[in-house]
Amino acid sequence: FDHRDAESIERVESVMRPVTYVPDSKPVDDLLREMQAARVHLAVVIDEYGGTAGLVTIEDILEEIVGEIADEYDEEQPDIEHRADGSIRVSARLPLDDLGHLLKQSFDDDVDTVGGLLAERLGKVPISGSSITVDGYELVAESVGGRRNRITSVVVIPDEAIGARVVSLDESAATTKDQA
Repeated sequence: FDHRDAESIERVESVMRPVTYVPDSKPVDDLLREMQAARVHLAVVIDEYGGTAGLVTIEDILEEIVGEIADEYDEEQPDIEHRADGSIRVSARLPLDDLGHLLKQSFDDDVDTVGGLLAERLGKVPISGSSITVDGYELVAESVGGRRNRITSVVVIPDEAIGARVVSLDESAATTKDQA
């Protein structure tokens, strides 16, 4: 580069470290021990064909074991937010028992969180917009976040609010036609 201080600036080569590669089949507990012993915080995950499957960090592994770890880059979201339209936005990590208390419902499912309920009833990993109906409530996966693109919040809509939204949309369509 044509920069007067170019000679005095360190090059990336002088500070880079060798890349650690791990197979995607490696058990997480073994990987954690190896990364700690080698003092490596990041590894490239290789699939069975030798292609790059992704990256893994020690933080990723610890979050799988103990749950989400808040750091200076994470925005704090309330676990429960009552909205003006009668719906409730909840964290996908909200314990299912807490949702049950909130809705005065009992959930007899083999999962612990609202996100887990959504995944169990869908039979797959939910994506934004995925929805299920449970005991008079529609649960809609709303936002995806984090490094793993997981559902972070779910909107809980009571059946009466769903009906009100449909009527409201029908009325606005009729009003628009009348004005035309």
